[in-house]
Amino acid sequence: MSGDLSTSSDALKSSGERARLVDAEFDIHAVLRARSMRSHYQPIISIRGKKVIGLEALIRATNPESGNAISPAYLFDAANRHKQSLVLDRLCRESALSGFATIAGLDPDLILFINVDASGLGRSTAESSALIRMTEEHGIPPERVVIEIIESKIDDLGALQRFVAAHRKRGFLIALDDMGTGHSNLERIPTIKPDIIKLDRSLIQDIDREYHKQELFDFFIKMAHRIGVFVVVEGIETEAEALSCLERGADLVQGFYFARPQAPDPTCIERGLEYASRLRGVLTDHLKRKFAKRKLTYKLYNDIAGRITAVVEMSNPADYEVVIENALMRFHLAECAYVIHESGRQITPIIFNPSCHHRKRTTIFGPSPAGGNLSARDYFMYLGTNQRRYVTHPYVSMATGSVCVTISNRVSLSSGESYVVCVDINVSGEATA
Repeated sequence: MSGDLSTSSDALKSSGERARLVDAEFDIHAVLRARSMRSHYQPIISIRGKKVIGLEALIRATNPESGNAISPAYLFDAANRHKQSLVLDRLCRESALSGFATIAGLDPDLILFINVDASGLGRSTAESSALIRMTEEHGIPPERVVIEIIESKIDDLGALQRFVAAHRKRGFLIALDDMGTGHSNLERIPTIKPDIIKLDRSLIQDIDREYHKQELFDFFIKMAHRIGVFVVVEGIETEAEALSCLERGADLVQGFYFARPQAPDPTCIERGLEYASRLRGVLTDHLKRKFAKRKLTYKLYNDIAGRITAVVEMSNPADYEVVIENALMRFHLAECAYVIHESGRQITPIIFNPSCHHRKRTTIFGPSPAGGNLSARDYFMYLGTNQRRYVTHPYVSMATGSVCVTISNRVSLSSGESYVVCVDINVSGEATA
């Protein structure tokens, strides 16, 4: 699409105005009649396997009259408004398969990822064998084709289920696209039972710096691997994003950082292989450095918690609140501390470091008062007879709202009783490092 229209679109005030501008720029019917579109391919890479496992076909269209490029978003928008989505969808599949056929022989294991607009699936098209016929015509086995269901465009779930069942029976692999966006619906996963899920760019952007995105990413990875689903992370644009996704368990990666979509050519694969080989070494070095840094950091955390615990161990229970507050002031990373009786009863309130910001107590949030039962908390429950220290995974504290870890230490009193001293350490910097 021309630069003028792209610039103007930023200031569009209504979808109607956008539609008028788009229709003035190109005629969707003319584009479809001329078939002025061609698939470009972006590699999908296994860094650990140092291999390009597949290519995603992405359509690139031009105005047959002016020769100007047409934005894919505007192309599909115009087709939808003029009720030409099914025609465009089939032409895109034809282009994807014909282009892929020219390079499929370079690697007999190479897989084609092809998008399917699920909004067009109705009673008559759900069982359609059009895609099956196309793959046969181009000599591409169904086992080498992944059908990407565009996650935000599913209208008729029953038709989609029939479509998936018919194509899976023939050997096609099924992927759910755009997971992690505002449109994604988790219930589609048990309904469709995909072989692959693709995590959207909106979740990946700045994931190396954003704790909440990391936690959501971890959820998808853990869930996918438990149900035997591969995860493709798309939209990676920086090395930091790539390393963060890989260290958190991404199976396959894709994005401008590795390669931009290009016409079918051996370089589609070669460029991906270059990055796969290089980034594997970078990932190994990154993980080694991060492990060494984390080892030193957690040694510091344990030392802080140990010193506060030692102060408690040498003090009278009646003085715990005062001595703990004084000890906390010596360590800016220590946000708060509290003591639990061996029965699981919290015997002190949560004592905050005076320099630490904490939430005002409400019905839901805020520090827990003395007297509560904490016996089911992991930092208490996992302290066995022979284990005197436990460190939690990072989490957002209900008391402070910061990312922290709780380090619990068991101490024995001269009376024969034992207490557990818990210290919350602020790890906001470490959690997103």
